[in-house]
Amino acid sequence: MTAFSSSAGLDDRRLVFQVGDKRHEIDARRVFEVVRVPAITRVPHGPDALAGIANLRGRPVPVLSMRRILDCGPDARQNDGRIIVYDHGGAVGLLVDDVLRVSADHASAPLQGLGDLLDASFKVARRKPVDRSTLATAETEDRSTETLTVLLSFRVAGQLYGLPLTDIREVGLLAGEVAAIPNAASALIGLFQLRHGVLPLVSLAALLGIGRTGEEGCYMIIVEHEGDRIGLVVDEVDVIRRLPEQAIDVVPAVLQRGRGNGQIAAIGRVVEERLLISILSPDKLFGHHAVTQAIEQNTGAESVEARPGTQDAIEQLLIFQLGDEVYGLPIVAVDEVIRVPSEITRMPGAPDFVMGVINLRGKAIPLIDQRTRFATSAAAETVKARAIILTLGPLQAGFVVDGVSEVKAVSSTALSAAPEFSSDQTDVFDRIAHIESDGRMILLIDPQALLTRAERDIVAAITDGNTLAGGP
Repeated sequence: MTAFSSSAGLDDRRLVFQVGDKRHEIDARRVFEVVRVPAITRVPHGPDALAGIANLRGRPVPVLSMRRILDCGPDARQNDGRIIVYDHGGAVGLLVDDVLRVSADHASAPLQGLGDLLDASFKVARRKPVDRSTLATAETEDRSTETLTVLLSFRVAGQLYGLPLTDIREVGLLAGEVAAIPNAASALIGLFQLRHGVLPLVSLAALLGIGRTGEEGCYMIIVEHEGDRIGLVVDEVDVIRRLPEQAIDVVPAVLQRGRGNGQIAAIGRVVEERLLISILSPDKLFGHHAVTQAIEQNTGAESVEARPGTQDAIEQLLIFQLGDEVYGLPIVAVDEVIRVPSEITRMPGAPDFVMGVINLRGKAIPLIDQRTRFATSAAAETVKARAIILTLGPLQAGFVVDGVSEVKAVSSTALSAAPEFSSDQTDVFDRIAHIESDGRMILLIDPQALLTRAERDIVAAITDGNTLAGGP
């Protein structure tokens, strides 16, 4: 990244830049630096001038399109042009076609009213920060009366398995080099560098005696048990499920005699999909000789979360896709994640963003199409579409997205407040997660802001008037 740094010695010099076929100049003393255009994250329903949010050395910087502000036609191609990092009560990026020079000769047209243009794009007052610990406690208390077991389901060799979500640290696509360990058990794939430490990887298929999972295109589930962490490699991540107590059965004794079956603690029944899930036991998985060997060989290695001199809180985020963009939700607010059912009861007269109502364990759940609400075109591979079920006060609703990719554990130091824009519809984004490993910035959604008061009333009316009979 190339940069231009301002200094106190610039006096009244101007920074000259080009937009379209015109040149303009601004006070160089207000310029922090000039950078090449990095990846820009779009902000749905943001101000017209807002190109998005960019990652500038770990800081989220809102980027405004000077072409849009100056009415010079559509933006150039992504990564073309330059960004002027401008001081407007904080860093703001100005996307221009080119930066020409710093000059004391005021030969170009001075840009008038830039401050007013920027003021029109940002709110003066910020919302009160959300107390996440209070939110998590309240939601935990609300759900304490439910007799539901929360599982992450996944597939290994075509079979469906599950692990309690409370034992899972994070989930993601396995990407990167794995260091092999000489003379290791066949189930031990090797060591994987994750952020600030090393993680042992184990093939779950090998542990269960059903072959060995490959590495390319597979997923990694990081399981924590009594302070130790292991990455379990699986073929495919399915969904997050909540199973009622009566849908979980003990494993018949006769099935516990085969190789690998000892790791299965129970059998879950998904009645509406006519599926069976083999629920694994973390206690037994960590007692397997290959896992104990991996833990012993990793003894003394730095923890994957270790940061010298810090004790940062960790928050788990559910990462999902809408079109080409990626967003996140605090997983504490997520009831479950389901595949979008083929049978959806359409609601005549409902808003466009309401897809209809589904029957989820005998309860009517409205489905909200986030692709419509965020002005995102539907993905071609609709088979990956998922509905994220959230409880918003007295209302429970499902939000349809193009796909759910990972569960990410993020340090509190990697979370920052989202910039405030003039559009009320951007209030749904309250924070930004900085993913240090790949430089991404992910906009995080405030679950309580997903529905405006008017929209809640519409969806609540649909729910109250359409209780589905004959549930499973």
